[in-house]
Amino acid sequence: MPDPQKLKIGDRVRFVSMPEEWDEPGYVIHKETVDFMKIMIRRTWPSRVRELDENGTPWIYARVRDNDGTYQWNSYGIFEQTGWRRVVKRS
Repeated sequence: MPDPQKLKIGDRVRFVSMPEEWDEPGYVIHKETVDFMKIMIRRTWPSRVRELDENGTPWIYARVRDNDGTYQWNSYGIFEQTGWRRVVKRS
């Protein structure tokens, strides 16, 4: 399993499934986060790590279109070790 703490700014990640950690007892996830993750999984392009917070958590920013056609920026901290993979640039 990939370790999110090893990601650096500029690394690209692709979300491939819902994180397995979300199924653990007592793990609470907001509906908006689940909806956002479903959108990210459907995307065919990777997201880029834009920043690392003071704890070393990598954060991505994504522009997502709402149902009414407007765009909103969302941020997501990658805490989970499942549901994503690092994308290596083709040579």
